[in-house]
Amino acid sequence: MANIRAWLLKKGKRRYNMIKNYEYYLPLIKKACEEVLGKCEVYVFGSVVEGKFTAGSDVDILIKVEKIPKNVKERASIIVEIEEKAGLPYDHPFELHLVDEEGFKWYVETLRVKFRKV
Repeated sequence: MANIRAWLLKKGKRRYNMIKNYEYYLPLIKKACEEVLGKCEVYVFGSVVEGKFTAGSDVDILIKVEKIPKNVKERASIIVEIEEKAGLPYDHPFELHLVDEEGFKWYVETLRVKFRKV
């Protein structure tokens, strides 16, 4: 039982440090997005931008492209490829959202999220 607790604590600390130092990963994620998708815009939004993150938070990344695949599996495959090219560990705290112009407007106008371009 002590081994499990130690493993969970270590994992939690690593996750928190990744969130706390999320700025380090943004250029890696942006570069991976450009390699996989070509022309795209990358934004970070949510609790980290507002300075209100906790150890349980994630780091929301909005990836705006001209056209996204309709097929969910294709979109998931793109996200996995970006994660791998960026060198993110399997349990990383980054939540990648792939959107087109219409989806981007929805985030801006409906959710009114505070975001910053990477």
